[in-house]
Amino acid sequence: MVTSIVTPLVWLLMQQQATPSELERAIQEDAAASAARGGAPATRAPTPPDNAALQTQAPAQPRGTAPLAPTPKPDALRASSPSTSQGDAAPASSLPPPPLLDTEPAIAPPSPPAGGDGAPFQQAARRPGSSLMNPAMSVIFDGTFGYYGRHLGDFKAAGLPVAGDDPSIDREGFGMQEVELAFQSAIDPYLEGSVFLTIPNLNGIEVEEAFLVTTSLPLNLQIKAGSFRSQMGRNNTQHLHLQSFTRRPLFTPLLFGADGMRGPGAQVSVLLPLPWFATFYVEGFSLGAPDDPALVATFGGGARRDPGNLTYSAVLEQYWDATENASLMLGLNLATGRLFDCAGAAVCSDGGARAARTLLYGGDLTYRWKPANVTSTYASVQWTTEFFVRAIGDGGQTEGAGYTEPVVQFARRWYVGARLDVVGLPSGDAIPRRYGYAGSLTFAPSEFSRFRLYAQQITGPGIPSSTVAFFQTEVSLGAHGAHPY
Repeated sequence: MVTSIVTPLVWLLMQQQATPSELERAIQEDAAASAARGGAPATRAPTPPDNAALQTQAPAQPRGTAPLAPTPKPDALRASSPSTSQGDAAPASSLPPPPLLDTEPAIAPPSPPAGGDGAPFQQAARRPGSSLMNPAMSVIFDGTFGYYGRHLGDFKAAGLPVAGDDPSIDREGFGMQEVELAFQSAIDPYLEGSVFLTIPNLNGIEVEEAFLVTTSLPLNLQIKAGSFRSQMGRNNTQHLHLQSFTRRPLFTPLLFGADGMRGPGAQVSVLLPLPWFATFYVEGFSLGAPDDPALVATFGGGARRDPGNLTYSAVLEQYWDATENASLMLGLNLATGRLFDCAGAAVCSDGGARAARTLLYGGDLTYRWKPANVTSTYASVQWTTEFFVRAIGDGGQTEGAGYTEPVVQFARRWYVGARLDVVGLPSGDAIPRRYGYAGSLTFAPSEFSRFRLYAQQITGPGIPSSTVAFFQTEVSLGAHGAHPY
């Protein structure tokens, strides 16, 4: 009875044995079928190892790692291999040669356009990657609790408008300072696109930025087109979540506009062939009138957006590595457009009662110190200073404003900052002399959340001082791409 049971089992085991030639044929057929199904680049099918190589003990692997696959041996070397006996291995001539499969890639990478005379490229063309059909999407929201002084009338007496993404002056206490929705993706090997939608103080959705950027133009050129923030200044280029303070500098709504200098336009930039990093930007914008016609706006005047009434800017940014741990960035800025000024006008037209030519010029300087080895210290320093002057043509006034703000990281998750604002230097009818003294203490548990205490004292000649205080919470959800430095 035992024999009748064992004999069929032995016969079944013998039927499962595969000869070397059958094993090789099965591997070749499986490789060809996989290449046909997946569309991946197919290569020559590997030659399977002989029986002796299969029986060789593999070296021990560290825990938690995958075992190494045995390396197949070429047919011509099998006969002389000491690890293979002639009795175990089949002669190389008895095995049919493996078929040669197509070795060309399924999609050839695009060739970059000729730069002519060896001119460098700003960025080589690249594949869009997985973000082509799956853009990076994120939501960032900033909530606040606080007040514009003990008495709101004291703050309004200073005559300083608030920026568009500052906490609401009409709804104090608890507030939703801003909700930002971001969508970023590579479009093809030559273009990238970004869309940033914001809901400031729950007052409706806005398009903060929506633009295309080229990635493969010759001669170190790059073009940006759409609606975006101008490269003018340092703070103007930053979204709210990049700020180190709850409120923007006081000069932002006075000189750049309530939402900063941003709008529909185009930008051309070139990386200059200098021993240090230097980029030159030229921009053109169609900027409209401010939401509040009582304000004097540097740009946005003119009844029609013809070329003479557009806003143009030129920026030169230079960057140096002072040491291994310190860097310096200097920006030189110039913009010109049409003034929007309805002061004293019986009827305020779309172009403003007076549309004189304006000039806005100034500079920004940023110093950053951060050791490369964060294990030795988490300390870092960033100090930014900006100053701008607005000159109004046709006998208009010249007014200026600026700020300086150092921010120090003194522990792994803690930052402290201070800012001095000076507006009205020189002063005028639209920009009186005012001073702001602000401080912030930020706790950042991770890159995706921040909690901040913010206080600001505002003073000036002939006005009562007021203290602005807010507690701010910022949270980021999803994949949010890094912004330019």
